[in-house]
Amino acid sequence: MILKEKDATPNGNGRGGDERAFYGHKQEQDVAFQLRREFGEHKQIHVINDLRIEHRGERAQIDHLILHPYGFIIVESKSIAGEVTVNAAGEWSRSYQGNWMGIPSPIRQAELQLDLLKALLSDNVEHFLGKLLGVQTQVAHREWRTLCAISSTAILHRDKMPKDVASRVVKTEFVASKVKELVGSLKIGFLKGRAGFFAGELDNIANFLLEHTTQVGTATGGGDSAPATPEPAAPVAEPVPNYSVTPTPDTSSSPTEPPAQVQGLMTCKQCGEASGLTGMYGQYGYYVKCGHCSTNTSMKQSCPACGWKSVRVSKDGPEYTGICRKCTHQFLVFRQE
Repeated sequence: MILKEKDATPNGNGRGGDERAFYGHKQEQDVAFQLRREFGEHKQIHVINDLRIEHRGERAQIDHLILHPYGFIIVESKSIAGEVTVNAAGEWSRSYQGNWMGIPSPIRQAELQLDLLKALLSDNVEHFLGKLLGVQTQVAHREWRTLCAISSTAILHRDKMPKDVASRVVKTEFVASKVKELVGSLKIGFLKGRAGFFAGELDNIANFLLEHTTQVGTATGGGDSAPATPEPAAPVAEPVPNYSVTPTPDTSSSPTEPPAQVQGLMTCKQCGEASGLTGMYGQYGYYVKCGHCSTNTSMKQSCPACGWKSVRVSKDGPEYTGICRKCTHQFLVFRQE
């Protein structure tokens, strides 16, 4: 199940200094697409894209986090064109237009993200895990894995990589298969005594992380990380929102925004009613629930100024404001009566 989708578009216009961000975002979209195609309907394997965490004075953005009954898998996406090698010390190099240069290790980056995630969950374990015989259960002894998903056009010299690194580097089209391999058989794993989560605990962890990343994203304004090098990538269709998870009324708040320009308010996409709507927050962001036909309507909409589809919705008291990521135009999306 996809609990948080990848943002539809990157920041910037894809030119000049933003070109690297554009191709990096496309790589992350490609990986998110592969994970959605494989686990979109899976009830025991959850995927959170663009997870932002902050803990103990440190921040990290995790490209893709997979939660399963026995643990966690972090997938770091890297847009790399050309050839890739890793020496015995774990140092990465890649070629681009015939020139070789060193690059930071995405495996090490994922490991640091994993350490911060483990610390965040360990320090808040009482919020989502129960007690066994009166003793608080922990997350540290669950399975913690990292992967790096490289662009499909890259050439990987696996024969020159340490085995531990080679086993964790996959091309985009194989990332879902590798995740399935790491998760293994859920039934057999239980019989073999793999440490797992009790019923409902995995959902509790997911809800905790979704709430946490919403708070961090609102406080920092979001932002995507840049890749190592640019490369062309096929477009990925924007997923259709699915509100299958039971939501709860939104009570969060965001930092004060500049005054918004009123352009119009929400109506139910099913019956067209503008009254009796309730602002909510679910796994795909802000939306309204119709009190007449119970239909959910996403607050995500095109910018009325430039038509750009990537609009960030924030909440300040009873007002929900849309801010265009392209032209920074602001407009009132919905006001809770």
